[in-house]
Amino acid sequence: MIELPPRLAVRLRAELHRTPSSQWVPNARALSERYRGTRDGTPLVRTALDALSYAALLMPATYAQLDGALRATQQRTPNFAPASLLDLGSGPGTAVWAAMSRFSSLERATTVERDPHLDALARILHGAHEVPVQQLQDDLTTSQQWPLHDLVVIGHVLNEISVAQRIDLITRAWAATAHTLIIVEPGTSAFFPMLTTIRQTLIDLGAHVVAPCTHCGTCPMVDGWCHFATKIARPDFQRLARGGTLPYEEAKYSYIAVSRIPIAYSGARVMHDSTTHKGYITLEHCSARGIVSSDVPKRHRDAYRLARDAQWGSWLADSTLFPSDA
Repeated sequence: MIELPPRLAVRLRAELHRTPSSQWVPNARALSERYRGTRDGTPLVRTALDALSYAALLMPATYAQLDGALRATQQRTPNFAPASLLDLGSGPGTAVWAAMSRFSSLERATTVERDPHLDALARILHGAHEVPVQQLQDDLTTSQQWPLHDLVVIGHVLNEISVAQRIDLITRAWAATAHTLIIVEPGTSAFFPMLTTIRQTLIDLGAHVVAPCTHCGTCPMVDGWCHFATKIARPDFQRLARGGTLPYEEAKYSYIAVSRIPIAYSGARVMHDSTTHKGYITLEHCSARGIVSSDVPKRHRDAYRLARDAQWGSWLADSTLFPSDA
């Protein structure tokens, strides 16, 4: 289980303390209802209070989702040390915090956000960073090209724009990518077909898939949808915003990470938590062979130990240890 970076939690908590909880707590819960309901195109954040409530309510889960995608990318490309980050649709700046927690090599970041209230809150939170953050207040669907950055992140943006705008944005984001592009969306069945299409679009543009796929072939997922989960400890203000008592949240997400640099394709991605039975473990994993459900007997010690320790979303460097009995 991960936690918000302490400096971020302190900064956000200080901002929340400037506003009576009698104002931002009910506003956060109303915001949550709008977030889960049918969206009619009206912006979710409309005021400074909405921006603050949004951060208290959703920033921890979004951080966990972004961290999960970054961690998987880092695992597959351990020598990747980005010096620059471009965060498109940055909101309160969550991706900057997640990337800086993962990559100590970052020397600068650029964010692009349309909403002035979220951008203003991000400016306050970015004040705790040790590296400069350039904030551009702009609409992603109408802005022009961006300079090259080593790492480009698009989080929770593409599901809110039209298909034509999506293709245009992806094309321009890829043009601004010097090394790696990561796209993160909610881990629901509604958004997975969109990510499958985006994956193929990027492959057609010359991108090499880094994660979660371990190949550049056709996605074998026919039934269900590819998604993962990261547990994050809920800070006190999020528990208050949600009106919940659980000390953690399991943030589910789908993502695609691609690179301009070819990588060696091998191994498999664990698709779900393993299931332990008497004498064996069932492990579902995806690779160039397709989606395989392997029953790993306890007598196969090395394979059994790997299956036992495998976590949902992790990459198995050597999937040949597991039988192909799907």
